[in-house]
Amino acid sequence: MYIVTGDIMLEFFDKLKPGEIVLVEYSSRDDPTLFVAEIARWADAKKYQLLVTDLFNTVELYLKRANFRGSHCELKKAKFIEIGFRKIPEVNMIGFLRGDRELPALVSEYRQIFDKMLSEKFTVVLLFGIERWFIKRNEKIPFVNVLTSFLGDTPRIAFYIVNRDILNIASPGAFALLEDLATTIIEFKKGVRRKIVITKALNRELEDYEMEL
Repeated sequence: MYIVTGDIMLEFFDKLKPGEIVLVEYSSRDDPTLFVAEIARWADAKKYQLLVTDLFNTVELYLKRANFRGSHCELKKAKFIEIGFRKIPEVNMIGFLRGDRELPALVSEYRQIFDKMLSEKFTVVLLFGIERWFIKRNEKIPFVNVLTSFLGDTPRIAFYIVNRDILNIASPGAFALLEDLATTIIEFKKGVRRKIVITKALNRELEDYEMEL
């Protein structure tokens, strides 16, 4: 099925199920800025909370791209948890965790902030920087296991935004585990026009959907 963005994109998001992990795969030649903005617009329309979890300041690249476009950055409305080495300026930071701490301690502190948010309101989670984590820290399987523990948390839907080119080089095995973990996979494709394709879906209605960007 071939559809276009806009209100139809919002209808697509409505077909996702609470508790899902949606893996959004783009290449180094793609710009996910507009798609992420659509997620944020959907969350705002539904009156959901938007939480950005960022690993090693990856989201700063997204924010700079939005500035280059001269467009309003919808992520400015979000709450941010940074796991890295420096805070992100000019965003609503509700948590900063040093990226060199032991994984169990990081997860424990993150869970406290995360669970508090989920107890307040349904939350859309955007996770950036998995590829940087795999490069910087030699904890690929333990980290995937941590992500698995969040699957099925029904007060939220999570979107993991990943660069597949980097993951294929840095850790193809861990990338395959991520795809196995994800309940829905969205891939950026380039043909005559750029589009996204749903290559895996928990909701069978979404299988093989294509959306022009």
